[in-house]
Amino acid sequence: MTKLRKKPNRQTEISTASLPDIVFLLLFFFMVSATIRPPEELLKTKLPQAESISKIDRKELIKELNVGIPKSAQFGSEPKISVENRFIELAEVAQWAVTQKESLPEALKDQMIVLLRADETVNMGLIADIQEELKKVNARKMVFRTLEE
Repeated sequence: MTKLRKKPNRQTEISTASLPDIVFLLLFFFMVSATIRPPEELLKTKLPQAESISKIDRKELIKELNVGIPKSAQFGSEPKISVENRFIELAEVAQWAVTQKESLPEALKDQMIVLLRADETVNMGLIADIQEELKKVNARKMVFRTLEE
């Protein structure tokens, strides 16, 4: 009679050597296929035409302020001031400018430029009031966003 030998129990393992490659490919796929939706504007702004345009080279100095008619009727039909997709009152413009100046390096604080993106139908009285509020905190450099002729 022949003896039957028992085979030793072998444990099978799943190789994880390619796991980082698979995770990287999935991450890359979702990053490429994802769409980033820009924040929705709160105001309707039709920019005015300009006769001459100059370009600002120092983009880090620009802080944007929007003035226009709200898109939604629930906010009324009077022109409003908007920054970073939230409404602010005229009295808050000076505090906003101070906060924006503080975000700049010390050497550049006096060079901050306020870019006013205003609807062409907005009353110039409101624009003048905004300029007065900015003057209170020594934010005197202001440019207007316009369309090329």
